[in-house]
Amino acid sequence: MAGQDDSRTSDDETVPKKETDPVDENDGTIAEEYVTLDSKLDELNIALDFLEQKNDDIHKKLKELLESNRAIREELKNEGAGDGDTQSSSN
Repeated sequence: MAGQDDSRTSDDETVPKKETDPVDENDGTIAEEYVTLDSKLDELNIALDFLEQKNDDIHKKLKELLESNRAIREELKNEGAGDGDTQSSSN
């Protein structure tokens, strides 16, 4: 009919629904899972980097403490040896 939009369907006509392809839905789900997995792996990587940095800091502090203890022991050993020399010469 003139003046009517031919692209519109009448109420009597049923437009078949486009069936979604299960493969397409599966691909979308898999892609989402990969994105989620990638995000979780990034979080784990950040956490591991943080732990590695903390471990390095602890290792550095322990080495400093060990060197400090060695220096103190050497100093005490030298003082003990010096005291022994003074005591034996005064007798």
